[in-house]
Amino acid sequence: MDLLSLGFSVPFAVVGGALIGWFLDRSLGTAPWLFLLFLGLGIVAGLRNVIRAASRAAAESETSDDSDRGS
Repeated sequence: MDLLSLGFSVPFAVVGGALIGWFLDRSLGTAPWLFLLFLGLGIVAGLRNVIRAASRAAAESETSDDSDRGS
C-alpha cells in the first residue's frame, strides 16, 4: 500500500464508519450510540491500515537491506 492510497483509506474508513452508524441510528432510533460505536470502529480500522502498511514497509526495508549486504 503506497502513501497516497493510505492517505485515502484512513479518512474513508472513519467517514464510512460514521455514516453507517448515523444511518443505523436514524433507522433504529438509538442515537448517538451506534454512531459512536461505528465511528470508533472506523478509527480502529484506519489505524490498523496504518500499522499494517508500516510493518509491511519495515519488512521490505529489512529484506532490501539483507540483499544489499549479501552483494
